[in-house]
Amino acid sequence: MTEPSLTPVRVEKALGLLPEIEALEPLRALLVSISRPDERTLWSSSGPYLTLGKRGVQPEELRHRMPPVFHAITEHLQGLYGAYVEALECQQRADGTGAVAALLRAGRSEERVARLNQARAWYDVALRLSQGLQDRRPEVESLRSLGELFTGLGQYAEAARHFQRALAIAEAEFDQAGAVAACEGLGHTALALGQGVGAKAWYARGLRLAQAAGDQRQIGRLERFLGERARRHGEATSAGEHLRRARECLEAVDAPEEMAALLNTQGQLEAQLGRHAEALRAYREALAWVQRVSRDAGLEVTIRLSLAELHLEAGRFLDGEEEMRRAEQVAIAGNLAGRLVQIYTVMGRLRGRQLDETGFVFFEQAIELSRMLERSPAAVAQVYLEYGLFRERLGQRDEARAYLERAREIFGAVGDALDRDRVDAELQKITA
Repeated sequence: MTEPSLTPVRVEKALGLLPEIEALEPLRALLVSISRPDERTLWSSSGPYLTLGKRGVQPEELRHRMPPVFHAITEHLQGLYGAYVEALECQQRADGTGAVAALLRAGRSEERVARLNQARAWYDVALRLSQGLQDRRPEVESLRSLGELFTGLGQYAEAARHFQRALAIAEAEFDQAGAVAACEGLGHTALALGQGVGAKAWYARGLRLAQAAGDQRQIGRLERFLGERARRHGEATSAGEHLRRARECLEAVDAPEEMAALLNTQGQLEAQLGRHAEALRAYREALAWVQRVSRDAGLEVTIRLSLAELHLEAGRFLDGEEEMRRAEQVAIAGNLAGRLVQIYTVMGRLRGRQLDETGFVFFEQAIELSRMLERSPAAVAQVYLEYGLFRERLGQRDEARAYLERAREIFGAVGDALDRDRVDAELQKITA
């Protein structure tokens, strides 16, 4: 047992001792997940400004928790090696389709534990192998996997290139499921780049294909995406119709995660229309759905952040902070350090609403985490944008301009015209 007199090591100091070596990522994740807020700090004047870096970790607890981690690493490697052997056996039997499926499974296994470069390597091998097959469906699946990976990394042009190729092959091969998924991917990339008209066209095309196939789950998903696009562009009536149809489809199938995501979008629409009670009800129902079967930590964080934003807009700052702290705990326990970037950015915005200058600690923690995690450029730009708005609210114009210009530079580099225009408008306000 740890001696009670020994003070926990701060996470920021513990991470400083850990080299940036890929093999140590599971240890880094464990360290973060077992970190605890210091009770003395929690109830002191600095408690409201506590971030991950200021939490504490006990070395003895870390040592005690290592055996299960070793077991999980071994299981993960066994899965990868097994997938490779299966691919080899398929090659021996001249079963190229089976070999590609095994390689893609290995890539997805890597992606689930956030080893994205390794996942891409598996997908690249799968794609090369699939290109020599008579059956083109494995190539469509490989291209889709790469497209989704690039989307997650914020490399939208590269993602769109892979989805376009997947769609062309899927349509030529009458692979309806592959074509639907490719249209969905193209809609996501267009929406991320602020191309609302393009996103609507791709989602609608995918929806027509899904309707022809009678896939209720996919129809519901695409109706939700069309509703989200309409909501973002201020088309409230259209958004409501799409979300209503999405719910009708999803209620007919067993898809709790999809229903939770739909209700989160519904809550955002209600909040946008100023119907806070209806929004609150939608978010509460969304949380109930996400916890119904398998607790999807990432989706739960998304919903809790939406709920926190609702409280912020209503001026209920204490409720908003409480919800953000719940989201923070879910993210830490679920090894979702990337989501902490988003959480701390919203916490910083809350402090800005309160004209509390010490809120800068949340933005600094978000930036530090972004560097450590190599977050997508667009996600990092969002932090700089909010940091600039925070400084502007406090009347610190020079600092605000510096952060906004950095955000504009990144948005321009990734081709996000919508957010770049938003930054331009904020810069004009400062210089006016």
